[in-house]
Amino acid sequence: MININALKTGEASIVLLLLVLILEGPVRLFLQPDPWLLHPTHWYFNQPTRLLVELTVVIVALLVLYKSFARLLFIHKTYIPLMIVASLSSALIFAILELEQLKESFNTPLGNIMLWLMTGFIIGVGQEVVYRGLLFTSLTAYFTARGSSLITTLIFVIAPLHSIRLWELYKLEEYHVVLILITIYVAVSFLFQWLRDKSNSIIVPGVVHGVGNAITWLAVFS
Repeated sequence: MININALKTGEASIVLLLLVLILEGPVRLFLQPDPWLLHPTHWYFNQPTRLLVELTVVIVALLVLYKSFARLLFIHKTYIPLMIVASLSSALIFAILELEQLKESFNTPLGNIMLWLMTGFIIGVGQEVVYRGLLFTSLTAYFTARGSSLITTLIFVIAPLHSIRLWELYKLEEYHVVLILITIYVAVSFLFQWLRDKSNSIIVPGVVHGVGNAITWLAVFS
């Protein structure tokens, strides 16, 4: 396990930051592309291939987090109600935002619906492991908690999964959509950070992010 004091030397944190760069750079671009910009015949839409790819990446990130900051993978029972309420709220909000597409999703086979929900959930959990887990915690070796949170949010917004979509919308002159999405990304990033700080665990923001993501992914793959 990586000792917090060791992190202050900068050596361990540099290794973890490089891992984050790899996961959110080439791995995200080539193994986990943005489904909003892909044709439905793209291999990424095939099941269960896509689910297995996402699950493998998340398992790798979880193992690294366990070896680095194992305490983040535990949740005190007092924060379980917070996780449940926040997850239900996340599901409701995203269901309202994606209502029309969700209606189409329910016309597909139940097996596909379950696989889409599982994939979305896993991706949401993976993002929290990477951002609020590995990235934020490593940055605290160099910056204050507030500074680390701001940097994490900035990277969360400009990372490939979000920025490529924003750029495509910008080229289509959908400026209002770009502003709305940036606002949403910043808001949810701070929310997930608050959940992580409040519970001192990555489990709470991971589950909440996963639930919201599951609803969104179900709508996307309709």
